Amino acid sequence: MRPNVILIVALLVVSAGVLAAGCTTPGENVTQPTAPPTGTETPAVTATTVAETPAATGTTTAETPAATATTAAETPTTAETTAATTTTAATNATTGATTAPGGGTATVDLTAQNIAFDKSTITVPAGAEVTVNFDNQDSGIPHNFAVYTDSSASQSIFKGDTITGPATTTYTFTAPADPGTYYFRCDVHPEQMNGDFVVQ
Repeated sequence: MRPNVILIVALLVVSAGVLAAGCTTPGENVTQPTAPPTGTETPAVTATTVAETPAATGTTTAETPAATATTAAETPTTAETTAATTTTAATNATTGATTAPGGGTATVDLTAQNIAFDKSTITVPAGAEVTVNFDNQDSGIPHNFAVYTDSSASQSIFKGDTITGPATTTYTFTAPADPGTYYFRCDVHPEQMNGDFVVQ
């Protein structure tokens, strides 16, 4: 019986030690001290999650404006390129218009005889300085040389002085800058003496 008593005493000592540690006493929750750290960890995780969400949102927001800013920056560049292209085109158009008037010179020999011109078509470069050597061989008859926008003769480009033959004169004027077919005539005899004044 003595070994049993020793075993019982040993168990009581161990049980007392366990009770003193508070591990098995009813009403004392060993999990309670552990639960607050778990509760603390959950808010920490939540805070981290919350912090990560705004950070992610902030990053997205930051990236979106950056992308927008880049797009905005690219758009003006495209507009500037377009403006530059338009300006270049305008400059070329202006240059083309300016080049046309500087089309050099052209000399035309024109004779009036038997109330008729010896040419029905005169061709000159656009914007050229034109010299017409006019020879009126009709004795006692007045003639001249004039250029109009069309056969209605409502808008003149050049009107030369009338001379009575036999006589010669020289007319000088600048051809239109715009290529096209214009009209020339003698203002004294428009029905009999006329033709096409072609500007190329």
